[in-house]
Amino acid sequence: MTIRRTGWLVPSVGLTFLLTTNAFAQAQEAVDEPAPDAKAQPLQEDNPLLSEPRTPQTLMDTVVLMTDLARPGLAKMYLEKLLEAKPDDATLLQLRDKHGPAMFLRLSNDKRLQPESITLLEQVNAAFRKGATDPVRVDKLIGELSKTAAEREVAILQLRNAGNYGAARLIAALNVSRDEAQRKLLLYTLTRMNRDVVPALLGAVECPNPDLRATVIEALGWLGQPTAIGSLWHPAFGETQPAAVQLAARQALARLLFGTAKRVGEVSQFGAAAELAKSARRNLRGEGDWSLNEDGQVEIWNWDEATGTVAMTPVTAEAASIRAALQQARQAFELASNRPDLHALYWTALMSNEVQETERGTAISTRPGSTFHVGLQLGPEVMQSALVEAMSLGDPVVAAVALQALSQIGSARMLKTAGDRPAPVIAALNYPDSRVQFAAASTILNWDPATSFRGASRVVEVLARAMTDAGTARGIAIDVNEQRATSMSAALREMGFEPDMAQTGQDGFKIAAERGDVGLFLIEANVARWELSQTIANLRSDARTAYIPIVIYGDEKLQPRIERLAESQTRVYFVLQTNDATLMSKQVLRFLRTESSKAITQLQRTATRQAALNWLVQLGDRRHASLFDLKPAENALLTATNDPELGESAVFALGSIATPTAQAKLSEIGTAASRPVPVRERALALLASHMQRHGVMLTELQTDELRKAARQEADAQLQIAFAATLGSLSPNLARASEVLKSVPTRREKQ
Repeated sequence: MTIRRTGWLVPSVGLTFLLTTNAFAQAQEAVDEPAPDAKAQPLQEDNPLLSEPRTPQTLMDTVVLMTDLARPGLAKMYLEKLLEAKPDDATLLQLRDKHGPAMFLRLSNDKRLQPESITLLEQVNAAFRKGATDPVRVDKLIGELSKTAAEREVAILQLRNAGNYGAARLIAALNVSRDEAQRKLLLYTLTRMNRDVVPALLGAVECPNPDLRATVIEALGWLGQPTAIGSLWHPAFGETQPAAVQLAARQALARLLFGTAKRVGEVSQFGAAAELAKSARRNLRGEGDWSLNEDGQVEIWNWDEATGTVAMTPVTAEAASIRAALQQARQAFELASNRPDLHALYWTALMSNEVQETERGTAISTRPGSTFHVGLQLGPEVMQSALVEAMSLGDPVVAAVALQALSQIGSARMLKTAGDRPAPVIAALNYPDSRVQFAAASTILNWDPATSFRGASRVVEVLARAMTDAGTARGIAIDVNEQRATSMSAALREMGFEPDMAQTGQDGFKIAAERGDVGLFLIEANVARWELSQTIANLRSDARTAYIPIVIYGDEKLQPRIERLAESQTRVYFVLQTNDATLMSKQVLRFLRTESSKAITQLQRTATRQAALNWLVQLGDRRHASLFDLKPAENALLTATNDPELGESAVFALGSIATPTAQAKLSEIGTAASRPVPVRERALALLASHMQRHGVMLTELQTDELRKAARQEADAQLQIAFAATLGSLSPNLARASEVLKSVPTRREKQ
């Protein structure tokens, strides 16, 4: 998103500057000159004053005059005297109203007047914050609008300096006024405000009072701010909008689009929904254009029914973007409710808003009335469009929720491809986020397809990858220097990652491709085999690694080149190289904060791993075995057999994989005395079934070990399990004879 930092004293369009052009140019040229000695300078400059200023007002006038006359020494001297007078907030506000905020900013930028000019700026800034939000002071100014023309002009100037807060009080007065003359005066005042007040006016466009809405919309048209255009399409053409509001909005659009209300007949609804949808998508992608206040937040103005005017709420840029997108998507839908794509966009914005407001790691609500519940009622085609929308917008959480809804209302027919493009659910199997991949695999399995389809093999690959997630995110440090890599591993551990090390880009890629729990790459800028650009390209082109954040570290001189490289890729950052693990972790975490809101939690990792195993167990039956080959999951299942919580289920899934290694593992588990009896019993039963279905794949040595374990077994239940397993070996006549000869006679039993 585009972000601009703004302070309280940034000059606005239309601000009146009380200085001459030539003097201003002279002062600007002097800004970067060396600061003269503050005490000696006045002695070298002729003082043109006939009498010395005494009050804060006259002192400030003199500072401005001396600056205009290019006498910085005298300006600095009188500036010092002004600060020594310790003017109160009311006086500082009077000075600001008279000279304008730009003057104080200009003085603060003149190095010859520092630090006093900066101190004055800060004092005026603080006084303005308090004064601009003081409703008593602002209401007093509003009352002065009805006095003489001169007093009205002074009041308008001061209200203009109050910005959005002044506009908010004007809106409050408009909301309760029933006097037509007063309403016209208030409207006139709004049109005389700077364009800075557009956010407050836009907040009032959503108020329930149609007369007030029409008035503020008219003011927006006169202010001429193009950014207001997008917010006027719905008032101009919304079916539920009153006629007066529609007319005011269309006239305002005519002024903004064509420069005159006389061309109102040329304002058409055509393309309005498309423009709103375009803006909504831009905001959902995080590309909104926002100005940040001094606290790094966006000031959003919305209607507050309790106070009868607009109120400001500071939010993050992300929250501001999603709120704007939700409003734009809703308005686009209402203007063209017959378009299914706008249904999908509106639902996507609703879910994005819910995700943004939900605590990280908390499950999305599925209760009646929730966004998820609404999605179920929209039908599979709309939800499929919502899936495409979310993936194109780069929102993995919303895409996963859309897949969850599709798993309940869709069907296997949605796996059919259209031309060369894969079906959206199949495309989601390769989306650069593991949650979307797993949700897509789960959706397909819930649909229970009867026949194979394009991309079917990817389903088990996704499940297998989820099985390799140990529950804690891992980080990979790629560095040929072992000592430096060790330092990076310490930084990874300090950030909460389990570290792995690799000497080359190729090795790092292999580690991540085989695991489902890698959450970060730390890559040294001079990485070898592959070199840096190739390493990044390969990591980003593979679905298994495309979503993993990459942080490159190196020397300061490499920063410009690497940052240019990072601009063409997603989730790629640069930090300065340091062997201090704590300092390195702080640098990296500064970038990872942008990723954390949608990062996978440890609880989610554990739940996904268990769910993946459950699916593999279900796929182990004979009908599914012909459709989904479980061989890609064999290594993951072999590892899971050693997990106390997953072992028994993993053994069951292994029983459906027709490979010698799977059969050998079942035999190994069945003969292991250290394993629990139920697990061994299950393994032996599955081994018997495996040999019956796929033939004996054990080596002669392995079968001898199996028979030896059977002879030594004392547990009765396991003896029975061993007997069934040995019988499945299809013993020859000699082996069968040995079994019969070992049966004791009746006399021996006695």
